[in-house]
Amino acid sequence: MIVIEDFIRTSYPLYTIEEFRIAFKMAVQGKLDCSTEHYEKFSPKFIGQVMLAYTKKAVEVRKMIKPVLSEIEAPKLSDEDIVSFTQKEWLESAKNDFNKVFNADRVFAILLRQGKLKFEPSEMLNIIQLVREDNLLKLNKLYGQDAKEFSKKLKDDNFIDTQCKKLALVKYFENIPN
Repeated sequence: MIVIEDFIRTSYPLYTIEEFRIAFKMAVQGKLDCSTEHYEKFSPKFIGQVMLAYTKKAVEVRKMIKPVLSEIEAPKLSDEDIVSFTQKEWLESAKNDFNKVFNADRVFAILLRQGKLKFEPSEMLNIIQLVREDNLLKLNKLYGQDAKEFSKKLKDDNFIDTQCKKLALVKYFENIPN
């Protein structure tokens, strides 16, 4: 299940949960050009086939659901709510990959603004080094196109910056007294 979650988060970050529901409903109803036979195996390949077929109709579907979504007002969350949610999600997770920290840029900015994040230069260098080592390990496990795409990401300063923020948040969350 972790593999599927990771596949969805990384491959389809722009799709909402509602769109996933619609995509699978359309697929089962035969409204998408894809097979719904998954042979008792709900795999990334099966999800990918459905979402690829849905992508071709996504613009059309979004036009239909957009009026409904615009009527629903998003709840207003305080900075404390946002930080608390992200912290709780991390602390209750398997804690095996700092890259799964949710909403890192925003949470990092909030904590920085509040003066709760303070790093010595040596700590910042350590975080950068750990991120580089983690990326190298991941890159060495990938092959072909996946390796090529991940290698491109590694050249993107924003990607590295966000990873460093995520690792800094993990260190912060794990060192807060209960």
